[in-house]
Amino acid sequence: MKWIVRILQGLVALDFLFAGASKIFSSSDQIKELFTDILGTPAALIYIVGVFEALAGLVLIAGYRSRKAAVASIIVMIAILIGATVTNLTAGLVGDAMVPFAILIVVLLLLFLKRDALKGIRKTGANSSVSK
Repeated sequence: MKWIVRILQGLVALDFLFAGASKIFSSSDQIKELFTDILGTPAALIYIVGVFEALAGLVLIAGYRSRKAAVASIIVMIAILIGATVTNLTAGLVGDAMVPFAILIVVLLLLFLKRDALKGIRKTGANSSVSK
C-alpha cells in the first residue's frame, strides 16, 4: 500500500507541476483565449493560480520527506481544484468541470490514504502546545 500512495503522490505532483508550468509559461494571448474569454477570469489570476499549482506540485514532492509539507500541499491543491470546478460550473462548462472534479477525487483519496500523516501532525501539534 505504501508504494501505491507514493506513486499516486508522484502522479498528482507531476500533474500540478505541468498544469502550473503551462499557465506560467503561456503567452497572454493564450491565457486570454483559453481562460479569460471563456471563463471571464483576469489573466493575472490565471498566472497566480499557475504559480500556486507549480508550488503545490513541488511541495508535494518534498512531501516524500515531510508529512507537514505533503498535507499543506494537498490542502492547497484541494482549494485550487474546488475553485476550478466551481468556476467551470459557473461558466456553464459542465464537461470542463469534470476534469478538475476527477482530480479532486484523486487528491481527496490521497489525503485519505495519508490520514496517518494527519494523525502524526495533530499529536505533534498537541504535544508542542502542552510543553510551552
